[in-house]
Amino acid sequence: MNAPVAPSDALSAWRTDGRGRIAALVLPWLLLFGIGAPLAWSELHSALEAPLTSDRDDTVAEAAGIIASTLDNLRRDAVFLADLTGRLGDEGIDAGTPAASLFLSFAGTAQTYDQVRWLGPSGREWLRVNARASGPELVPPQDLQDKAARPYFRDAAKLPAGSVYYSELDLNEEYGRVEEPHQPMLRVATPVAGRGGPLGVVVINYKAARLLDRLASLSARQGLEVYLANCAGYWLRGPRAADDWAWQLGRPGASLARSQPALWQAMQAADHGEVRGPLGDWAFRRLRPAGQKGAAGALDLYLVVHTAPQKLAWLGWRSKLVIGTVMAGALLLAGWHLRTLLRSMRAEHDRMRELQAAHHALLETTGNLRAVQADLTRSARLSSLGLMVAGVAHELNTPLGSATLALSAARNGLEVLAARLAAGLRRSDLDRFLADSDAALGLAEQAVRRSAGIVQRFKQVAVDRTTMERRRFLLDEAVLDGDPRLRRWDPADPIALRLDLAPGLEMDSYPGPLEQTVSNLVDNALAHAFGDPPAGRIAITARADGDDHVLLSVEDDGRGIPPQLRSQVFEPFYTTNRHRGGTGLGLHIVHQLVSEVLGGSIAVEGASPDGGTRFTLRLPRNAPQAVPYTPAT
Repeated sequence: MNAPVAPSDALSAWRTDGRGRIAALVLPWLLLFGIGAPLAWSELHSALEAPLTSDRDDTVAEAAGIIASTLDNLRRDAVFLADLTGRLGDEGIDAGTPAASLFLSFAGTAQTYDQVRWLGPSGREWLRVNARASGPELVPPQDLQDKAARPYFRDAAKLPAGSVYYSELDLNEEYGRVEEPHQPMLRVATPVAGRGGPLGVVVINYKAARLLDRLASLSARQGLEVYLANCAGYWLRGPRAADDWAWQLGRPGASLARSQPALWQAMQAADHGEVRGPLGDWAFRRLRPAGQKGAAGALDLYLVVHTAPQKLAWLGWRSKLVIGTVMAGALLLAGWHLRTLLRSMRAEHDRMRELQAAHHALLETTGNLRAVQADLTRSARLSSLGLMVAGVAHELNTPLGSATLALSAARNGLEVLAARLAAGLRRSDLDRFLADSDAALGLAEQAVRRSAGIVQRFKQVAVDRTTMERRRFLLDEAVLDGDPRLRRWDPADPIALRLDLAPGLEMDSYPGPLEQTVSNLVDNALAHAFGDPPAGRIAITARADGDDHVLLSVEDDGRGIPPQLRSQVFEPFYTTNRHRGGTGLGLHIVHQLVSEVLGGSIAVEGASPDGGTRFTLRLPRNAPQAVPYTPAT
């Protein structure tokens, strides 16, 4: 019998064998990866999933911000309109009254409002403006309806001034039936406080399709699915279009409780959270604006962001692939290779985290800046509307006062004539009456004509773009057509004219607005540049500026505009010649035409150190396509 081998000797022999050395090298790594690989896979999966989770949470926050911003804009619009309506009072609500004009102008400034209404204290509509393709339309009195039973009137009338009522977001119904095609609608109401007491409520019907489209755009941009549901568990914008608005379209069974029971159970238990299942990852947040300060109503929404299961599955395979690659590399390479690789991966991972944090900070800052910019733009638009209404009221005050005085004088003359008839009328009395009446009526006619001119010019400022003819034309011909006097200037006129128009500059643009611009600039120079008696020179120059643009300037050598006032000349109703009938709209109209229709820019500067003014227009020879506008009525 062979003698037994000692364990120490056997181990030494095994270690000296080549295969034993390989086993000694591999076994520790196998043990390490047998324990560490599952942990590494879990950590790597979490790390890979973190950006997706962060994107999902950012999408929820951004979508909630879109909804909050939309509701805030609606609240400010409604409160602003109610404040103006309360100041006007109930002195008149027929067509042509200040209240009707206010509602028409307000409806014309926003393309997302379907109706703007004023409901009296009894709940009956006093005013209603409907949005139409051709522009806002004032509904005749016989078509106005009684809305006393509607919650948005009944509940809004009880609110204090400055508070708003948000209705449920649903499909618009007409005469008890859902309107076709479907029109998602949100109604915002706020009470009107007059000087003598409550004057009913103002109601704005908001076309919520705009809000749903913004959520759809966010979904496409982020690569995630953004949905919206109501508090009853029905989709307003869901995974299947056939399930949207199911409770109104006769499909009460198409609810979250049946299609997504786990999600609906979680949504009922908390205001925000997430649910993961076979159909992917769902994150939700409840939005209840009606519960905030200064707001009430039935609006109660759930915002839902869905991550498709394919994305989550790819993360799992990606994690396994990375772990398998690392394990294979670790088994094939020496320890120092593995250590170097791990250090490199760790450094790269840290760098990616830093870049990701910087990227999210940049996105958040950009979003905040855009939100502030949108708020400032809307505030400026609403402020401009108030200033324009106040300016027109101020402008109309003087001529209407003159007309009132003249008509009062005519009435007094009639009373005097009647007294003279009773006492014995003389020929001189009749002649005096005729002369006084003719002067009074002439003054009244002049004042009324001036009022009509002010209203017409105001409509030109407030008008939307109308359909214009676009064609090819020569710049020099369009300039000369801008004012008939440019072709037949009187040589004896104390104001001389100099034309320096380069021939053959062909443009593909809108000659009408260009001619109106030239006419307004010439009229502005003649009205404001020169003293009394007027004397000086006006120069009009046109030349090419490269292959794609032209430069057009209108210059005078008059008294000029002080540098500190040049930034105000394009503002509406800014004028230094109000005592002579100036309205301050001419240069504002010029600025609108140049920037919004012709696609160019306009600048004002001093013509020389001694005085004068030069307006310089830089216009593209091929104008951008203009969006047709319809004048406000």
